[in-house]
Amino acid sequence: MFDHLSVGVRDLAAARAFYDAFLAPLGCSATQSSAAELAYGAGGLGAQFYLYPVRGDQVAGLGTHIAFSADSRAAVDAAYAAALAGGALSVRPAGAHPDIAADYYGCVLLDPDGNKLEIVAGTMH
Repeated sequence: MFDHLSVGVRDLAAARAFYDAFLAPLGCSATQSSAAELAYGAGGLGAQFYLYPVRGDQVAGLGTHIAFSADSRAAVDAAYAAALAGGALSVRPAGAHPDIAADYYGCVLLDPDGNKLEIVAGTMH
């Protein structure tokens, strides 16, 4: 359904440090970079997730929620730990949450700019 997603950040260099560490356990890395944007992709598939600088009052969208898939529970745990170390705020800690789905394992965080991020290993439905 989606070609790509774009998210505004206050400081592109600071966001790169955060997202490099956060996305590495999920098999994603920066695929292109300029002063105007930074793009990430998985396994050489090209850019799918973009960051771009915006004014501080235009950063987080109301109710925006981006869920990333992980190949394993260990990847969820590693990305969660990297996010917390990079200044993220935990909304739902990494772990099993059977109240969401029987085999759901994941977490929800707010990145340093307030964007809501989820990491999921296991199905949601």
